Amino acid sequence: MYTKLIFSHFLHYLSFTIICLSLISCETENKNIFKRTQFIMGTLVEISIQESNKKLAQKAINKSFNEMSRLEKIMSSYLPDSELTRFNSLAGGEVKVPVSPDLLKVVQRGVYWGKLSNGAIDISIGPAIKLWEFNSERPIIPDKKNLVDAAKFINYKDIIIEGNSISLKKKGMSLNLGAIGKGFAVDQAIRELKKSGIKSGVINAGGDLRAFGLITGKRPWHVGIQHPRKPEQIIASLDIKDKGIATTGDYQRYFIKNKARYHHILNPKNGWPTNKTISATVVADTVMDADALSTALFILGTKKGIDFINSLERVEGMIVSDRGYASYSSGFHNVSGFSLLGLKNNFITK
Repeated sequence: MYTKLIFSHFLHYLSFTIICLSLISCETENKNIFKRTQFIMGTLVEISIQESNKKLAQKAINKSFNEMSRLEKIMSSYLPDSELTRFNSLAGGEVKVPVSPDLLKVVQRGVYWGKLSNGAIDISIGPAIKLWEFNSERPIIPDKKNLVDAAKFINYKDIIIEGNSISLKKKGMSLNLGAIGKGFAVDQAIRELKKSGIKSGVINAGGDLRAFGLITGKRPWHVGIQHPRKPEQIIASLDIKDKGIATTGDYQRYFIKNKARYHHILNPKNGWPTNKTISATVVADTVMDADALSTALFILGTKKGIDFINSLERVEGMIVSDRGYASYSSGFHNVSGFSLLGLKNNFITK
C-alpha cells in the first residue's frame, strides 16, 4: 500500500508562530528586531531579539545557536558520536557511566517528571522509538510482539543516578530525551542571550518557545498556538514574558498508512502512539518543564491530564482531543493576552 509521509521539519509544520512577527518587524525599523533561523535538533529554530547594536545582536545570536549545537551533540539520540549515544551503548546492566553536568541535569528532570506523571513521560522509551524509525524515508509499523518486548525495558524507575554517574538497571534499556532535551536547549540558549546583554528576545524551536523582556520596553512577545489540523490557522494566542511554552501534537512527525495516522508520541506503557489527543500545550517557568509536561499531558488525555496540570503550581495547560473538544486548566484563561477566538471557531471548548 502507498504510504504518505509527512515531514515535520518543514516550516509549515512548526508548532508555534510568533503572531504578527512580520508586522512587529515592519511597523518601524527603529525597533531593531533581529531574526535568524537555523536547522538544529531536527527542527527549524528561530531566534528573534530586540537590540539597537547590530554587532552585539549578531554576536549574541551566534552564541545562542552555538550553545544549542553544543547541547545537541550531548543529548541527540541520532548523532552516532553524541554523549547520549555513547551512554546508551555503555550503561545497560547497572554499569555506572559518568556523564556531563548538562546530561545529568536533563536526565534528573526527566526522572522527576516521570515520577510525578506516573510514567506518562518516560525518558527510557528509547527501545520503542528505535522500532518505529520515524526519521526513515519509509517508516513501517513495528511488529506487535517486538513492541511488547521493547516495553519491558521502559521504566524510569530503572534509571539509577548516583552522584554524577547514571546506570540503567536492565541491559537493553536506552534513553531518549526527545520530550525534554530540546526544551532544555532553548532555556540554555536564552541564558546565553541574557549573558550577552540582550534585554528582550524569543526563541522558537519547532514548538518549544521561550520569551523574555518587553518589546520597546512596553509589551511582551505575543505568540499563537497552531491549529493541529490547519497549520495556517491559530487557535489561541497569549503573551509570553519570562516563561516557556511548548506544544506536543500528533502532526509534528507522523506517517499515514491504510488511512490511519501513526505519530511519534508513544505511550510508554506499550510503545504505541496515543490516539485520543491531537494537541497538548503547556506554559511553565522553563521550556524544559513545558516540553516534558506537554508530552505527559498528551499521553494522559483530557481528564487525567487537566487534573494533573491543575495539581501543579505555576503551570497551565490545554488539550485538544481527537473528538474536537478543547479543555484547559483552571488558570489558563488568566494568562496575559490570552484569546480563545480561533479555538472557539474550530473546537468545542469546555
